[in-house]
Amino acid sequence: MTGSLLLEPVQCGGRSIMDFVMPVRVSNRKHFTTDQKHAILDEYDKCLEWGSKAAFIRAAGITEATMNRWCRERESGELRSRSDNLEEDQRLNAGDKQLLKRVLKENEILKAKLARSEAAVDILGKASALLDAMAKSAAATDPKVEEPEPGRPEWLTPKPGKTSP
Repeated sequence: MTGSLLLEPVQCGGRSIMDFVMPVRVSNRKHFTTDQKHAILDEYDKCLEWGSKAAFIRAAGITEATMNRWCRERESGELRSRSDNLEEDQRLNAGDKQLLKRVLKENEILKAKLARSEAAVDILGKASALLDAMAKSAAATDPKVEEPEPGRPEWLTPKPGKTSP
């Protein structure tokens, strides 16, 4: 929990009507933080006695509709604080948000291109090493062919035992 939550027992007519403690806000803020909402919802879920949920809602200073909305948002994973939204909105206006989305999308495209280029360079490096190894292997196993002596070609040389006319 955050430091802004206090735990105090809920009283009715000088005696405790519930077996739980309720988080309360320290300051006069109009909105609960996300942590405070979760703490309130956890305590709300612990209310099992008849009338304890209504007493808890009154003690928390919220309406039943708000509590129901928070429950739905928690179940859908969308429970957030208004102050969370305000902080985000203060930092980025609509144009900046669109620019950020475009830049992030472009960044993803460039990352994909970079990955493809790096893969191609890797493949080309391996192919070059393979061709180099094959060339060295072929040079080591090639038989040496003797070059004929310069002069008359063999077919012009008379064969022994034959006379020219």
